[in-house]
Amino acid sequence: MAANDKNLRQRRRATRTDVAKLANVSTAVVSYVFNNGPRAVAPDTSKRVREAAKLLNYHPNPTARALRTGYSKMLGVIVPDSSNPFSAGIYDELQTVAMRRGYSVLFMNVRSDPELEEQSIRQLLERNVDAIFLSSSRSYTQLSMAHLEESRFVFMDQPHRVANAKSVSTDFFHSGLTATQHLIEHRHCSVDMLFGGSPDDRGDARIQGWYAAHQNANLPAGRIRQAFFTREGGYRATLDLIDSGKPPQAIFAGSDMEAMGALRALHERGLRIPEDVAIVSFDGTVDSLYTWPQLTTMQQDTEKIAACAMNAALEPDQVPDVQIIKADLVIRHSCGC
Repeated sequence: MAANDKNLRQRRRATRTDVAKLANVSTAVVSYVFNNGPRAVAPDTSKRVREAAKLLNYHPNPTARALRTGYSKMLGVIVPDSSNPFSAGIYDELQTVAMRRGYSVLFMNVRSDPELEEQSIRQLLERNVDAIFLSSSRSYTQLSMAHLEESRFVFMDQPHRVANAKSVSTDFFHSGLTATQHLIEHRHCSVDMLFGGSPDDRGDARIQGWYAAHQNANLPAGRIRQAFFTREGGYRATLDLIDSGKPPQAIFAGSDMEAMGALRALHERGLRIPEDVAIVSFDGTVDSLYTWPQLTTMQQDTEKIAACAMNAALEPDQVPDVQIIKADLVIRHSCGC
C-alpha cells in the first residue's frame, strides 16, 4: 500500500500551490513569474520560484491560464507551402521570435489550397490562439470578407491594408524594379518574367516594378509566363520561352524555386548562363547559393519580417497597419556581373 501511495504521489502533477510552498512565496507571485506580470517580481525571488518549479517538474496549465487571463500564449501560423525554402525560413524565424517572447506556435500546412486554409483558420480559432499569421492564397477581396474580427490576423506578403488586420510585406515594387533594371543595365533589350500568379494580374507590385523598369529605359516590356512559384513551373515556363522561336535574353524569376527550374531548362537546351541568358531571382534563400551558377537575387530580410510580424501580433497599437520591408540585391554569377 505504501508503494502504491508513493507511485500516486509521483504521478500527481505539481500545482502552483506546491511551487509557492517550496519557494516560500504566495501563489500570486508564482503567477507573476510565469506570466511575466502584471506585477514585477524581484530577480532573486523569481529565480527561487523557477528553481522550485524545476524541482517539482511544474509546468503552467495553458488551458487554465487562457480561461483566467483570456490569452492562450499560443500563435497560429498557416504555411502555404512547407516545401518552399523561403516559407521554411520565414516561419522558422517567426518561431524563434515567438519562443523568445514566451509563446508557443501551431503550424498548419495548407498546400496553397483555399479550402484547407479556411479549415485551418477555423481550427486555430477553436484553439483560442492569440493571433494568426498567414500568407493567403485568397484574393484581396476574399481576405476582406474573412473572419478578421474573430482573432488578431497578420497577413504576410500582403502590401495592402486589410481592414481589421495587420499586413507585413517585402517591397515588391522596388524589388521588381531593381532586379529588372539590373538586367537592363547589362544591355538586355527586354527581360522576360516568371511569375507565380496569373500573367494578367497587373496589380501585383512585382509585375508593376518589372514593367516600370522597361518604361524607364524606353524599352518594350518582355513576356510574362505563369510559373506557380515552383521548380516545375519555372522549368516548364522557361522551356516555353525557349521554344517560342524567340529565346529569352534575360529572366526575372519571381522566386528562387522558379529560377532553379529555369536553370535546369536552360542547361538542358545547351544555353549558357549568363552568356546566353542572364537571370535574377527573388527570395534570397540559402538554396540560391548552391545553384550553378549561383543566383543573383533580391534577398528578403526574413529576420526583420518576422520581428515586424510579431510586433504587429503582440503590440498592434504600436505599429502601422502595413509594414513594408526593403529587399537587397545580392550580386553573384547568374546576372553576368
